[in-house]
Amino acid sequence: MRQACGRIFDRVMRGLLLISGIHLASGPVLGQTPEWSLRRGVAIGSVDDPVYGLSEVRGVLADADHVYVLLGQEGKVRVFTRAGEFVRDLGGRGEGPGELMMPSSMGWRGSRLWVADVGLRRFTLLDVATGEAETIPYDVDAPLAYHFSSVVPRAILDNGRLVGSPTYSALRVAARGGIWHLPQLVSDTTGTLRDTLALLSLGGGPVEIRAGLAAGARSYRTHPLSDDDMISFAPDGSAGVWLKRGSWEGSGSAEFEVTRIGVLGDTLFQRRIGYEPRRVPSGFFNDEINRSLDGRSVVNRRAHARALREFYEQRRYFPPVTAVRMGSDGTTWLAGPDEDGVREWLVLDGSGSSIGRFRLPTTWRVSHANRTEVWVVERDALDIPYVVRYDIVP
Repeated sequence: MRQACGRIFDRVMRGLLLISGIHLASGPVLGQTPEWSLRRGVAIGSVDDPVYGLSEVRGVLADADHVYVLLGQEGKVRVFTRAGEFVRDLGGRGEGPGELMMPSSMGWRGSRLWVADVGLRRFTLLDVATGEAETIPYDVDAPLAYHFSSVVPRAILDNGRLVGSPTYSALRVAARGGIWHLPQLVSDTTGTLRDTLALLSLGGGPVEIRAGLAAGARSYRTHPLSDDDMISFAPDGSAGVWLKRGSWEGSGSAEFEVTRIGVLGDTLFQRRIGYEPRRVPSGFFNDEINRSLDGRSVVNRRAHARALREFYEQRRYFPPVTAVRMGSDGTTWLAGPDEDGVREWLVLDGSGSSIGRFRLPTTWRVSHANRTEVWVVERDALDIPYVVRYDIVP
């Protein structure tokens, strides 16, 4: 089994090295692309109503008739009409059949919803009409590098294969000097590893910082401006989009790379998009550093602050993209960096060409989208979430 897994990893690596990107004309990250207007529609949420009030929204899906909101704390999917009327709850917090403990994402498997539960290490399929549930245990038979701890469920592809992502130990990663790649593993429902869909590059830590700490104390830091690779899957499991977004280092072309991959790991399109780098302003990390100096284990504040600053200020430019979402119609949605509390979103069509852009507050999150509408998780002044539909006006 381990030899077979090794061959799979080798084959994928060779394939990745042979990919050649198509370069688009350089320009700002969101470029010379038509700007869309958004028209606010239905809003779902409440300050005090227990049915309409939402807590921790982990995901949103919408079809022709309903909106499905994945609630992490309650361990359930709350179903509303598209007009915002409550219909029913699916699932519930617990460890029994059809129950959820730590749901992280959801999508479609035919006419049923799948929910990935990283706490129970399984997928739960929910019939949206009857509420009936089916559980698929997730126990991957895969050799892992010593710094990986386990593999947790992530998505179900439309061919029935399961995607999982390794978790890792900060202590082991720091001892190794960082992780180079995080494989996205594809298995069948028996737990047998079948392929590696992508190898995400990770370069932002965690890094061990001991300077200024008491003897024996350890501190692990992940860079707050992460430029690690990202991946998002289509709600129906038909494809994924892999984003390579390494921060510009001051020379050469400033570009990021977007690759759409099929369920067999095949490249459907690949684009390199030029952007205008934005420099991190002086003092940007001061608050982050100051918060870290109040820890019990800090015995030399100056030494610890100096070590943290050295680590944080290695990154001189903001990453070009801060979020990625794959639409229900094959579109790709990319968020740029925070600019005074606002992020601009770039939308690509199924071939990777830019078709639109718009701006949203940084604290709002695009959770479900297609060419005609976008469902956003907003937060009000009390930090209460609302799920809001916006119609797109090109």
